[in-house]
Amino acid sequence: MHMRRDTKTSMLLLPSGAIYTALLLAPIALLLRTSLLPEGPGAPLEGPLSLSSYAALADPYYGAIFVRTLRIAALTTLFCLLLGYPLALSVSRSRGTWRRLQLLLLVSPLFVSVVVRAYGWMLLLGNRGLVNSALLSIGVIDAPIRLLYSEGAVVLALVEALLPFMAISILAILDRLAPELEEAARGLGASKFETFRHVTLPLSLPGALSGALLVFMVSMGSYATPALIGGARIRVVVTEIYTQVMAVFNWPLAASLSLTLLALALVVAQLARRLEARGL
Repeated sequence: MHMRRDTKTSMLLLPSGAIYTALLLAPIALLLRTSLLPEGPGAPLEGPLSLSSYAALADPYYGAIFVRTLRIAALTTLFCLLLGYPLALSVSRSRGTWRRLQLLLLVSPLFVSVVVRAYGWMLLLGNRGLVNSALLSIGVIDAPIRLLYSEGAVVLALVEALLPFMAISILAILDRLAPELEEAARGLGASKFETFRHVTLPLSLPGALSGALLVFMVSMGSYATPALIGGARIRVVVTEIYTQVMAVFNWPLAASLSLTLLALALVVAQLARRLEARGL
């Protein structure tokens, strides 16, 4: 007897479904269960169901942390887009050795650990770092200025770390654009700027949107860069989760923070999906 097609499909999907459940759904379910326990320093992982961990998020302290996290992610995405699009456009217009060299320079930061790069920024931006030393030596400042442990420093380090992802996402779309489209626009009398504005830019927006979504998500969930570059002064959601787990031992509150961050990420992803569906 031949096996029905839908039965075969179900059996083929069974292993991936089991892995998906074990690696994603089960941890989320465990997080949800933990978040519904009574919260507090050293809170035991048992007890009656409670919404106290979610009620604690109404504290302005946590509201400020979420706002700061979203602001850093948004600024990182904006600067990556502003810098990544020209880079991707330059690579897409290049050929031969020059193109390969640009691609190598673009992806080379990805071969270095994020932690190593963060320490590099600490050496550059510290009170005795290269930037302050240079400014002092030329007389621009009389005393070191605080560059490290600021939102600006965190955004700068995140942009450097995530810029390749944005540029590569845009480049993937630009490389698929038919050259005949731009040639047709130029043949009809359009200038280079008009061709870019009315042909290249609209057709490359899906790549820009994909890159922006990727950069925004990674920025929201980044730990090493905010922890090292921001220190204790710049608290974001992920560093607060770490503190609640490792220092305060308030696992229910950490779980509620994690799920709230996940919900925000899903909302952003849904908004990006709607924008893409509308052709923006």
